[in-house]
Amino acid sequence: MTQKASSDLVRNLNSARDIVSQFAVIEKTLRTASSGRNYLDLTLTDKSGEIKGRMFPENNAEKLFNSINTGCICKIEGRVNEFPPGSSKYNIIIDSLTELGEENYILDDFVRTSDENKDDLISEIITTIRGIGNPHLKNLLKSFFCDKEFADEFYISPAAMMHHHNYQGGLLDHTVEVLKISKTLCEIFPELDRDLLYTGVLLHDVGKIKSYDYDSVKIQMTKESILLDHLYLSAEMVKEKMDNFPDDLSHKVLHLILSHHGDVKLGWGSTVNPKLPEAVALHHADHLDAKVKKMFQ
Repeated sequence: MTQKASSDLVRNLNSARDIVSQFAVIEKTLRTASSGRNYLDLTLTDKSGEIKGRMFPENNAEKLFNSINTGCICKIEGRVNEFPPGSSKYNIIIDSLTELGEENYILDDFVRTSDENKDDLISEIITTIRGIGNPHLKNLLKSFFCDKEFADEFYISPAAMMHHHNYQGGLLDHTVEVLKISKTLCEIFPELDRDLLYTGVLLHDVGKIKSYDYDSVKIQMTKESILLDHLYLSAEMVKEKMDNFPDDLSHKVLHLILSHHGDVKLGWGSTVNPKLPEAVALHHADHLDAKVKKMFQ
């Protein structure tokens, strides 16, 4: 087995240089340049992050494209390239790509997991639930997070396939980050209903445990998620737990979940525009966390 050199981890690819290293290929696209020439656009990852790789074969680009298996580990030779020039963003121009057998790499080099302290994040959630004053909301949250089977899955799930927090433990990271942003918003705007907002934060993405199939290096959307989307799945899971819930309160919680991607006209999946102050706060906290996190991945 060959261990990946730390200097060749994605997070350290920050200067133009030749490279011979190993990466997982998690996405591939066959594109056509303005010249009419076909090329391969690949998303490459290791445990530290992801980077784009581009390969410009002299011929048979389609055949090469079809031969690459997403989720495989490959030896890649090429050059780290700053693109666009002066942007401090890098990709890899690939000269050659060879799929490796399991005996030729160490899988842990490619398993992307959270860098955060998992126990601290779980403690943040549990402490928040204990502080909820509304008994209906507290019991609703406990029905999820005191369920060991749900909690175990929630704490290791990714939050996305590509866009943000797309690694094991990403859903936990994202949820707690949105929670912390929301707690700051409550300090600035004390009129917000904290119990309602924090409940919406903790439950807004619970459907993501049904949204992704993931192994060590690759995340894929489930058929259920493709057809229904995680907003609906989250709302459905929460509604199932709302026995003997006051109608007005259940409507508010479900509204936060179904509107947390912002106005319907944005096309991001909301089925209704945010119409409560807490729904507006949740949307912007969620959007801010996703966008900032993406900048550092």
